[in-house]
Amino acid sequence: MIPHFTNTAALWALLAIPLIIAIHFLQHKTKVQLTATLFLLEALSPEAHEGNIWDRLRTSRAFWMQILAVLLLTWVLAVPVWPGRDASQTVVFILDDSADMAPFREEAIRAVSQDMDVIRQSGIPSTWILMGSLPSSRPFYRGMNSRKALQALDKWHPHEGTHDAAPALRTAAAIAAPAGITRLVTSTARRVPPGQSARGVGRPLDNVGFAGITPVEGNGSSHWRIAVKNNSSVPVQTTVTIHADNGSPPSGQPLHLNPGTVTEFEYSLPPECGKAMLRLPPDAFPADDTLLLVRAVPKPVTVSMDLPETAGGTFRKIMDGIPGFTPAPAAATASLRLLTEKTWNNRKPGGPAIILAAGGRPSSGTVTAERHPLTDGLNWSGLLVPSIGSMVPGEKASILLWQGEAPLAWEENGRLFLNWAWEKSNAERIPAPLLMTRRFMQSVQDQQPGTRYGNLPGGTLLSVPAGGKLIQTMPGGERREAIFSGRLPEEAGYVEILSPGQRKTSLFQGSVWFSDARMGDFSYCSSFDNGLPPPHAETLRNMKHDPLASLWLALAMLALIVSWLPSIPDKSLRP
Repeated sequence: MIPHFTNTAALWALLAIPLIIAIHFLQHKTKVQLTATLFLLEALSPEAHEGNIWDRLRTSRAFWMQILAVLLLTWVLAVPVWPGRDASQTVVFILDDSADMAPFREEAIRAVSQDMDVIRQSGIPSTWILMGSLPSSRPFYRGMNSRKALQALDKWHPHEGTHDAAPALRTAAAIAAPAGITRLVTSTARRVPPGQSARGVGRPLDNVGFAGITPVEGNGSSHWRIAVKNNSSVPVQTTVTIHADNGSPPSGQPLHLNPGTVTEFEYSLPPECGKAMLRLPPDAFPADDTLLLVRAVPKPVTVSMDLPETAGGTFRKIMDGIPGFTPAPAAATASLRLLTEKTWNNRKPGGPAIILAAGGRPSSGTVTAERHPLTDGLNWSGLLVPSIGSMVPGEKASILLWQGEAPLAWEENGRLFLNWAWEKSNAERIPAPLLMTRRFMQSVQDQQPGTRYGNLPGGTLLSVPAGGKLIQTMPGGERREAIFSGRLPEEAGYVEILSPGQRKTSLFQGSVWFSDARMGDFSYCSSFDNGLPPPHAETLRNMKHDPLASLWLALAMLALIVSWLPSIPDKSLRP
């Protein structure tokens, strides 16, 4: 079996062999002296009167002893080992997929290569596994060829937002088993769990990037308030360059950014413009340097209303704040109906509806909310409900609100039930019930047939059927295609989602903006190394070292001594 040299630096000692050969090529050139008497030769011993010349190689005992000594010393210093039958280990590298690793991608690959070199010095046969920090990601490489493993990292492009790497680390630990090694490569020590071997390749960087957009209500569907964050320790004077698709030359928006703060400005698409691209000057983190905007075209929703005047006025104001909602014509079928409990009992609609209780028994108590997308993040402590209606939720209802043990609001079969007398409560004077109702109306709008348009943050869960084709056009013009999994990509770009099946219809058209502003803050990034774990003791016991190393060392010393002994001239050759 071919041994493994754990100290490969010792192989440089083999360079002594050509040096020895060169020395033995070097001979003395003696001066030629003509004489007619042979007895004078005794006094004319060769002397180096005219320097050295290269001559044919003349081997001698000293030559072969020196060569032998170099070979033996190199063998001993290289520390050869022979792996036993059970001497093997699995080494798993987990590369952080966070977007703030992108500026340090090359440093991360070099760190993996350096760690591989250190691990190979143990001589233990290693199976290399390289994977990302997302739990759903497939390994980039699995095998024993370290060169191919590094080549496989060409497929690693970190661009994800904030995520939990713990599931990926648990998977890596299970793959490596107790005798293996797991190694996390990241940009900040904050992401390293206690006891995890890790390598940091980051450093603080100055970065200015877009931090989000907010639609401005009352100014149409294509007017936004845009936030820009300065993630540096010094003030920055910069300019946002705006490229509209109406053929006009680019315009500029100057900004003064204080250190560590967010500055906002407002922007509206020109009437004849459908898209715009906003750019900041390029820096080390390009993910948040570009913001793409499209004109939002809301899905039309027609609404029929059969409510008392007080409640009807409140719901009309909610409708006016949502683009695309209009009153339904008298003879047309409405997309959404707003009615009372009495009308609901007499004529149950087949589509989406909001049903208000007409009245009921007196009640009191604190209102509490269940966890639900319609109620999350809302404060219900100020809602006062003096009477509860007589409606009863069905078996498939999702309860939203309780007052004591009585259900106060629920969603069932695409309908929202508000089981209290709206006009007798203070529901129109506090934000929570108004926002819950608005969210329900928007969900009805999202479920309407047709193409949905919008500008959404990266990673948004989109309520369209999964399995269709996702087409993303990057700011530079690159076109990417993938299968839509239900979540929008993290990277900024124009996005179109086509329906699954043979008949491709557009389900969504819009833009995605890089939404995780935390990724743009590099103040906590640093380079560190908490050390590679040593090989497992059981694995080391299966590694066989050279038992004759002391003997080879002694023979090398003996060969050097013999090479230094003076040669005994052979006098039998004299006349």
